[in-house]
Amino acid sequence: MNRHRIYDVIVLTLVWIILREYFSVFTVVAGIGVSIGCIWFYHKYIPLKEILKANYLKLFLYFLYLIGQVYYAGFFVIKVILTGGKVDIVDVKTKLTDETLRVMLADSITLTPGSILLDLKGDTLTLLWLREKSDMRDKSVADNVLKGGLEDQLLKVQK
Repeated sequence: MNRHRIYDVIVLTLVWIILREYFSVFTVVAGIGVSIGCIWFYHKYIPLKEILKANYLKLFLYFLYLIGQVYYAGFFVIKVILTGGKVDIVDVKTKLTDETLRVMLADSITLTPGSILLDLKGDTLTLLWLREKSDMRDKSVADNVLKGGLEDQLLKVQK
């Protein structure tokens, strides 16, 4: 274990003790164990090379855009509930080629009220969608309403 890992364990153990709000030998030992487990998990499963290639400014701007879309969709769902709506299951294709960004799109769609991801296979998202009665089950309507600008923003990140 190198020096940086020891510092990481100490810092994570201190965070553990603060979060537990109790200091005892058991808390310290458990904190060390949890810290070592977290560091091992991080190095084994987190794709560090892909994360370092990410454009963090664009991801942060996407996060701000997503928050706006969540609020916008919330008001849309209130309108649909008050005026009556229908529930459909639709398949939506995405232009994203990067798997991580496709998962981000799927999670973002699920975060916005009125839609839930049922399945993600390749470039196809299967979604449960709360829609207005006046909307037809037209593919372009589903694409525009469900993906909105989320996919466009992620396409900017992908480039």
